Amino acid sequence: MKVKVDIKRTIRLFIIMDLIFAALLFLSCINLFLFTKFGPIQIMVILVFVAVSILMLVLSLKRNFYVIESKYIVVVRSFKNMYYNYSDVVYIDEEQSERRKILCFCTNKGHTRYLPFDKNAEIYKTVLKKCHNLLSEEEFKRRFPNVKL
Repeated sequence: MKVKVDIKRTIRLFIIMDLIFAALLFLSCINLFLFTKFGPIQIMVILVFVAVSILMLVLSLKRNFYVIESKYIVVVRSFKNMYYNYSDVVYIDEEQSERRKILCFCTNKGHTRYLPFDKNAEIYKTVLKKCHNLLSEEEFKRRFPNVKL
């Protein structure tokens, strides 16, 4: 089953990142914008930035989703696929996941992963239902003392 990441969260994150990159771009070209007359070069820089931003937004909305399978979950980001077996998940931080709407889990190798919820939290419900190797919080801290969630 294919599940899309929440569009509002994706757009909000994209706007924040786009504003940061816009500030960096215009600060790096400050001589071009402050000390010369406004002309075709400045318009070209702005148009290229806007075109690239729109292209990246469309790609991030189209190529950012989850595929829920019977034995694993596939996280598709751009053109990279990441597979997480349900049997490899040993701890889910339910309190933090529900509060921040981001699935926070740890694998059996001690790697922490954060996955934003979809609109109906299907990914969260599925992982809670299908992960059978979950440890309690005390047992998890004893087994992985250096892992911070």
